[in-house]
Amino acid sequence: MTEYVKVALMGSGYAGKSTLIKLLTDRAPKLEANYQPTAGMSCGTITIDSSTKVSLIEMGGQSHFEFLWPDFMRGSKMVVVVTESNPKAVLKTRQLLEKYKNQLNGVKIIAVANKQDLPGSMRPESVQDLLGVPTVGMVAIDPKQRLTGYKLIVNGLRDMVQVAA
Repeated sequence: MTEYVKVALMGSGYAGKSTLIKLLTDRAPKLEANYQPTAGMSCGTITIDSSTKVSLIEMGGQSHFEFLWPDFMRGSKMVVVVTESNPKAVLKTRQLLEKYKNQLNGVKIIAVANKQDLPGSMRPESVQDLLGVPTVGMVAIDPKQRLTGYKLIVNGLRDMVQVAA
């Protein structure tokens, strides 16, 4: 019997949530860097082992979709907060974490400091200090970072569900 584990991705528009899902699910040799806003939600599935699959649910990042976020987060074992790595975006992400702290209470939270390849990017350690949650740096358009993304999800869930290492 297959167990499905829900992981929600949240963050502002243009942070890279859709690209991260594509990185982990599409096996595309090249990922597009062109921004296309998500209308409401997007999803993808990662097969961890023969009995465990992870459903990635992305919540559209535009402010007019935020009213949907509590519903998308409900039932999630983990929330991955995706932020651009520039100071302005990280501070906005910190505000989002504060705004939704009641919905996030009791849920494991991990942050992705995305777009580490851009000038002016903050180091993941600095992003972690500002957000107050474990943070991993990534470049979601780089297919070579697929393994980093898998490890982020698997290691984040390891304590909550039995998944293969």
